[in-house]
Amino acid sequence: MSVNIDNWCGVDEAISVAISDETFRQYAGLSHSEKVLKRLSLIAMQNAEIFVEFFSDPRVLYLSAIETIAHAKTKNLELRLHRLRREKIISTNGKYRIKNERVNWNTWRQFNSAEDDIKARKSVFDEFIAKTHFIAPTIEKRFNIIRNLFSWFSKEDNPLVKNSYGSNLDPLSSYLESEQVTYSQLKGLVTKMGEGARQPFAHSMSLASQIIGRTPEYYDDFYYFRNRIFRDVEKPFAKVDPVKAVKRTLKSMGFDLSAISFDVEDRPTKYPSPICFFVKIPNDIRVLYKSESPYFDLQGCYHETGHAVHAATIDTNLSYANKYKFPMGIAEIFSIFLERLTMNPLYLNSVLGIRDEKLLDKLNERNKFMELFFVTFYSANSLMKMEFWRKDLSIDQASQLYERLIKKYTGFKIPGQYWMLHHILPEAIMYVPSYLMAASRAAELETYLKDRFGERWWNEEGAAKLLKEVMSKGGRIDLSIFSSMDPNIFMKEIIDL
Repeated sequence: MSVNIDNWCGVDEAISVAISDETFRQYAGLSHSEKVLKRLSLIAMQNAEIFVEFFSDPRVLYLSAIETIAHAKTKNLELRLHRLRREKIISTNGKYRIKNERVNWNTWRQFNSAEDDIKARKSVFDEFIAKTHFIAPTIEKRFNIIRNLFSWFSKEDNPLVKNSYGSNLDPLSSYLESEQVTYSQLKGLVTKMGEGARQPFAHSMSLASQIIGRTPEYYDDFYYFRNRIFRDVEKPFAKVDPVKAVKRTLKSMGFDLSAISFDVEDRPTKYPSPICFFVKIPNDIRVLYKSESPYFDLQGCYHETGHAVHAATIDTNLSYANKYKFPMGIAEIFSIFLERLTMNPLYLNSVLGIRDEKLLDKLNERNKFMELFFVTFYSANSLMKMEFWRKDLSIDQASQLYERLIKKYTGFKIPGQYWMLHHILPEAIMYVPSYLMAASRAAELETYLKDRFGERWWNEEGAAKLLKEVMSKGGRIDLSIFSSMDPNIFMKEIIDL
C-alpha cells in the first residue's frame, strides 16, 4: 500500500484544526462537547498510526505522531482531570467567593489576587492541597499509560517500528530530541540557572516582606506574588487596555494581526491562565485570558500575543511539519520576548506613557524579584518532571521529590502535592524546561536587536523586518542568528552583580 505523505499531512492538519477549535471552546468556558473531543482524538490517533506504520521521516512528524497517539489514548483521562478540578477542587466554605461563586481551581488565582485575609487564603490553599487526592489517581493513570505507550514503541518486535527507529524512546528522550539537547545539557542549564538564582532570591525576600507586610509563607506562591507584589505600583496600568496597547505596537512595526482574535471575557469555567491556540497556522490564532490584576493582565496579554504574532507570521508555504511541529523551546521565545516590553522602562515611558521615574524604578525592582522567583520555581518544576520520566516515579514519589526541590530552590516548604494543582505539570508530558530555555533565548534576541538597532529597537524598520524573517521560518528557524542559549545574559539582568 502506498501512502502520499502530502495527503497525510493535509488530513492531519484538518483534524488538528477541528481539535484546536473545540479545545479552545473548552478552555474559554464556552459550550463544547467532550464526546466530540474524544471522537476527534480517536481520529487523530488513527491517522498518527498510519504515519508510524508507513513513514519514518521527517523525524519530527514521527515523534509527534507517537505523542498524538499518547494524548488520544488518554483524552478521556485528560477530560476527567478537567472535570474533577472544576467539581472537586472547590472551597467548601461559602464565604470564599469570586463573583458570588465559590472559589474553585479555575478562579483560585483571582481569589488570591483580590483576597486580603491571609487566613482565608491559607484555608483555601490547604483545602485544595488536601483535595489533590481526588485528582492524583487520574494523573497517575494517564501518565502510566503514556509511559507504557512510549515503551511499547521502543520494542524491536513492534510491527509499527521500522528498523528499530523508535528504540530507546521514552517521554523524556522524545522531548530532548525535539529540543535538540541532551539530558546532561538540559539538566546543566536548569541547574545552573536555579543555583544562580537561589541566593539572590533568598535575599530578595526582605523586599517581599516589606511589600506584603509580613514574612512570606508557603501559601504565598508564585502566582500570588505575580499579582500582589505590583499592587502599589499598578494604578497607572488600570488605564491601559492591554489588547489595544500590544496591537498598537505590533501594527506600528508592520505586523499583520488580522488572523488573531482575543477573548478577554471572565467566565467561571474559563481556564485560569492566559493561553494561545494555534487553530490554523497562520490564518486562525486565538488568545484568551481573564483579568487578575492590571499589571499582570498587561504581561499575560503581551506574552500570549507573542505566541500569536509568531504563529500568524509563519510562512503559509512551509511544509506541515515546519508550520506546526516546532519545539516548545522555540514556541516560547517570542512570547517571553514580547512580554519583556512590559518590563522595559524605556518602552513603558515612551509608548505607554508611564512616566513616573520612581514608579518605574520600583517596577524594575519588583520584576527582578519575580524573574528570580520564576527561575527558582521553574527550575524545581523542570527537574521534578525530568526525573519523573527518567526514574519512573510514582505520583507519591514525584510529590516527595517536588517538595524537596521547591524547598531547595525557593526556600518555601510547600506541600509536594502542589504540583498537581499547577496548570502545566499534571497535563503536559514535559514542557516546563522550555520556559527556561526560551527565557535565555529571548534575552539573547533582545540583546541582538539592541546591538544592531539601538535601545528603541521597536521603532526601527530593520528590527521589525528581522523579527518577521525569523518568525516566518517556523520549525526551520535558525537560532544561531541570535542565540547560543547562553543563560548568563538573562541571569545578569536579574542578579545585581
